[in-house]
Amino acid sequence: MKTRRTRIWLLVLLVFALALPAAAQDETGAVEGGLIDEPAIAFEATDLDGNTLRLSDLEGQVVLINFWGVWCTSCRHEIPELVALDRQWRDRGLVILGADWGDPPEALPPFVEEFGMTYPVLLDDGLAERYEVIVFPTSLVIDRAGRLRFRVEGFLPERFEALTAAVDRLLDDGA
Repeated sequence: MKTRRTRIWLLVLLVFALALPAAAQDETGAVEGGLIDEPAIAFEATDLDGNTLRLSDLEGQVVLINFWGVWCTSCRHEIPELVALDRQWRDRGLVILGADWGDPPEALPPFVEEFGMTYPVLLDDGLAERYEVIVFPTSLVIDRAGRLRFRVEGFLPERFEALTAAVDRLLDDGA
Protein backbone atom coordinates (compact mmCIF):
# COMPACT_ATOMS: atom_id res chain seq x y z
CA MET A 1 0.00 0.00 0.00
CA LYS A 2 2.75 2.44 0.94
CA THR A 3 4.61 1.62 -2.25
CA ARG A 4 1.62 2.44 -4.45
CA ARG A 5 0.98 5.71 -2.62
CA THR A 6 4.67 6.62 -2.94
CA ARG A 7 4.57 5.91 -6.68
CA ILE A 8 1.50 8.10 -7.11
CA TRP A 9 3.14 10.99 -5.26
CA LEU A 10 6.32 10.58 -7.29
CA LEU A 11 4.27 10.62 -10.48
CA VAL A 12 2.44 13.78 -9.37
CA LEU A 13 5.75 15.46 -8.51
CA LEU A 14 7.25 14.43 -11.85
CA VAL A 15 4.30 15.85 -13.78
CA PHE A 16 4.52 19.07 -11.77
CA ALA A 17 8.28 19.34 -12.32
CA LEU A 18 7.90 18.85 -16.06
CA ALA A 19 5.16 21.46 -16.21
CA LEU A 20 7.21 24.18 -14.49
CA PRO A 21 9.49 25.08 -17.41
CA ALA A 22 6.53 25.01 -19.81
CA ALA A 23 4.55 27.40 -17.63
CA ALA A 24 7.09 30.14 -18.21
CA GLN A 25 6.78 29.80 -21.98
CA ASP A 26 3.94 29.95 -24.46
CA GLU A 27 3.34 27.49 -27.28
CA THR A 28 6.11 29.11 -29.37
CA GLY A 29 8.71 28.57 -26.66
CA ALA A 30 8.81 32.28 -25.91
CA VAL A 31 8.18 33.85 -22.55
CA GLU A 32 4.43 34.11 -21.89
CA GLY A 33 2.89 37.43 -22.71
CA GLY A 34 5.35 38.22 -25.50
CA LEU A 35 7.79 40.95 -24.62
CA ILE A 36 9.55 40.92 -21.27
CA ASP A 37 11.33 43.87 -19.74
CA GLU A 38 14.43 43.41 -17.61
CA PRO A 39 17.97 44.72 -17.75
CA ALA A 40 20.23 42.86 -20.15
CA ILE A 41 23.39 41.46 -18.63
CA ALA A 42 26.30 43.65 -19.66
CA PHE A 43 29.15 41.75 -21.26
CA GLU A 44 32.44 42.07 -23.03
CA ALA A 45 33.34 39.24 -25.40
CA THR A 46 35.91 38.40 -28.04
CA ASP A 47 34.86 37.56 -31.57
CA LEU A 48 36.60 35.19 -34.00
CA ASP A 49 38.75 38.03 -35.34
CA GLY A 50 40.04 38.85 -31.86
CA ASN A 51 37.97 42.03 -31.57
CA THR A 52 36.40 42.96 -28.25
CA LEU A 53 32.68 43.52 -28.40
CA ARG A 54 30.72 45.16 -25.58
CA LEU A 55 26.96 45.19 -25.27
CA SER A 56 27.18 48.85 -24.25
CA ASP A 57 28.72 49.64 -27.66
CA LEU A 58 25.51 48.42 -29.33
CA GLU A 59 23.11 50.73 -27.49
CA GLY A 60 20.64 52.25 -29.91
CA GLN A 61 20.39 49.03 -31.90
CA VAL A 62 18.27 45.93 -31.46
CA VAL A 63 20.56 43.03 -30.54
CA LEU A 64 19.74 39.38 -31.10
CA ILE A 65 22.13 37.00 -29.32
CA ASN A 66 21.88 33.44 -30.59
CA PHE A 67 23.50 30.79 -28.38
CA TRP A 68 24.54 27.78 -30.45
CA GLY A 69 27.16 25.09 -30.85
CA VAL A 70 28.77 23.22 -33.74
CA TRP A 71 27.46 20.00 -32.17
CA CYS A 72 23.82 21.23 -32.10
CA THR A 73 21.60 19.84 -34.88
CA SER A 74 18.78 22.35 -34.30
CA CYS A 75 21.32 25.17 -34.43
CA ARG A 76 22.34 24.01 -37.90
CA HIS A 77 18.72 24.42 -39.01
CA GLU A 78 18.33 27.84 -37.43
CA ILE A 79 21.56 29.52 -38.52
CA PRO A 80 20.56 29.92 -42.22
CA GLU A 81 17.39 31.67 -41.01
CA LEU A 82 19.49 34.03 -38.90
CA VAL A 83 21.82 34.74 -41.81
CA ALA A 84 18.79 35.70 -43.92
CA LEU A 85 17.44 37.86 -41.07
CA ASP A 86 20.81 39.59 -40.74
CA ARG A 87 20.87 40.45 -44.43
CA GLN A 88 17.24 41.59 -44.39
CA TRP A 89 17.25 43.81 -41.27
CA ARG A 90 20.85 44.87 -40.63
CA ASP A 91 20.12 48.28 -42.20
CA ARG A 92 17.11 48.73 -39.89
CA GLY A 93 19.33 48.57 -36.81
CA LEU A 94 19.45 44.83 -36.03
CA VAL A 95 22.72 43.37 -34.79
CA ILE A 96 22.92 39.58 -34.60
CA LEU A 97 25.61 37.98 -32.48
CA GLY A 98 26.31 34.26 -32.57
CA ALA A 99 27.50 33.14 -29.15
CA ASP A 100 29.22 29.78 -29.42
CA TRP A 101 29.05 27.38 -26.51
CA GLY A 102 31.25 24.42 -25.82
CA ASP A 103 33.39 24.28 -28.96
CA PRO A 104 37.15 24.68 -29.30
CA PRO A 105 37.95 27.95 -31.12
CA GLU A 106 39.62 26.10 -34.00
CA ALA A 107 36.30 24.35 -34.83
CA LEU A 108 34.51 27.64 -35.45
CA PRO A 109 36.01 29.15 -38.65
CA PRO A 110 35.16 26.14 -40.87
CA PHE A 111 31.62 26.05 -39.44
CA VAL A 112 31.13 29.80 -39.91
CA GLU A 113 32.34 29.54 -43.50
CA GLU A 114 30.19 26.48 -44.26
CA PHE A 115 27.05 28.24 -43.03
CA GLY A 116 27.93 31.66 -44.45
CA MET A 117 27.47 33.36 -41.12
CA THR A 118 27.45 37.10 -41.87
CA TYR A 119 27.32 38.30 -38.28
CA PRO A 120 29.95 38.33 -35.52
CA VAL A 121 30.60 35.06 -33.71
CA LEU A 122 31.61 35.33 -30.07
CA LEU A 123 33.91 32.82 -28.42
CA ASP A 124 32.59 30.90 -25.43
CA ASP A 125 33.42 32.94 -22.35
CA GLY A 126 30.64 31.98 -19.97
CA LEU A 127 28.00 34.29 -21.47
CA ALA A 128 25.55 31.39 -21.86
CA GLU A 129 25.89 30.59 -18.18
CA ARG A 130 25.34 34.22 -17.20
CA TYR A 131 22.11 34.24 -19.22
CA GLU A 132 21.16 30.84 -17.76
CA VAL A 133 21.00 29.19 -21.19
CA ILE A 134 20.44 25.44 -20.94
CA VAL A 135 18.67 24.77 -24.25
CA PHE A 136 20.41 25.16 -27.59
CA PRO A 137 19.74 27.11 -29.62
CA THR A 138 18.45 29.94 -27.44
CA SER A 139 17.94 33.46 -28.76
CA LEU A 140 17.68 36.63 -26.70
CA VAL A 141 16.51 39.97 -28.04
CA ILE A 142 17.70 43.18 -26.42
CA ASP A 143 16.01 46.48 -27.29
CA ARG A 144 17.66 49.76 -28.28
CA ALA A 145 17.81 50.86 -24.62
CA GLY A 146 19.71 47.73 -23.54
CA ARG A 147 16.82 45.83 -21.98
CA LEU A 148 16.14 42.14 -22.46
CA ARG A 149 12.78 41.94 -24.20
CA PHE A 150 12.37 38.46 -25.67
CA ARG A 151 13.74 34.95 -25.17
CA VAL A 152 13.06 31.85 -27.21
CA GLU A 153 14.49 28.39 -26.57
CA GLY A 154 14.90 25.75 -29.24
CA PHE A 155 14.24 26.01 -32.95
CA LEU A 156 10.88 25.36 -34.55
CA PRO A 157 9.36 27.40 -37.40
CA GLU A 158 6.63 28.86 -35.17
CA ARG A 159 9.20 29.86 -32.55
CA PHE A 160 11.33 31.56 -35.19
CA GLU A 161 8.23 33.41 -36.46
CA ALA A 162 7.57 34.68 -32.92
CA LEU A 163 11.20 35.75 -32.67
CA THR A 164 11.12 37.66 -35.96
CA ALA A 165 7.82 39.29 -35.01
CA ALA A 166 9.35 40.51 -31.73
CA VAL A 167 12.44 41.83 -33.52
CA ASP A 168 10.31 43.58 -36.14
CA ARG A 169 8.23 45.24 -33.41
CA LEU A 170 11.32 46.46 -31.59
CA LEU A 171 12.90 47.74 -34.80
CA ASP A 172 9.71 49.68 -35.55
CA ASP A 173 9.60 51.12 -32.01
CA GLY A 174 12.90 52.93 -32.47
CA ALA A 175 12.72 53.79 -36.16
